[in-house]
Amino acid sequence: MNSTSVLKSAFDGAHMWYQGTVADLTEGQANIVPQGVGHPIGELMAHIIQCEDVMINQVILGKPPLWEQDGWKLKVGGDLMVERDTAAARAYKCRLAAMLDYGQAVFSSTGAFLEGLKESDLNRELDLVSAGFDNNMSVGVFLTQMLLGNTYAHTGEISALKGSLGNKGYPF
Repeated sequence: MNSTSVLKSAFDGAHMWYQGTVADLTEGQANIVPQGVGHPIGELMAHIIQCEDVMINQVILGKPPLWEQDGWKLKVGGDLMVERDTAAARAYKCRLAAMLDYGQAVFSSTGAFLEGLKESDLNRELDLVSAGFDNNMSVGVFLTQMLLGNTYAHTGEISALKGSLGNKGYPF
């Protein structure tokens, strides 16, 4: 198995965990604002999907994200939750059906990107400093440490929040 095959498998796994975790949510559950400073499940969903869309389409490929290309801003509603403060995150209202559809579109786009990814692409340096990050990094590091880490971490948060509502968190 080569590096790109491992990445494809990792993304398939991250998408499977995410989709399984959110599959039985209701819109009401997605929009419950938890006690403390935690973010609602729907906002975490938006953050996960929008980050993947922006990180792959805009940062790596240099084109507008699906959020802009395909009109998802109007379909899903609200602003991008890629960078969000606590107040904006807690005020976010998720349109669950549209968010699930947007997720499918982004995951499909990611799959197409990964199918075309070559081993040599993983070493290409991304200029992330000009985008507000602390340092530049390679495509491979960006995909694993930033994007996959983001998806797995926030899917765990969603699972815990579902548990606090008395529901099964992860899909197993």
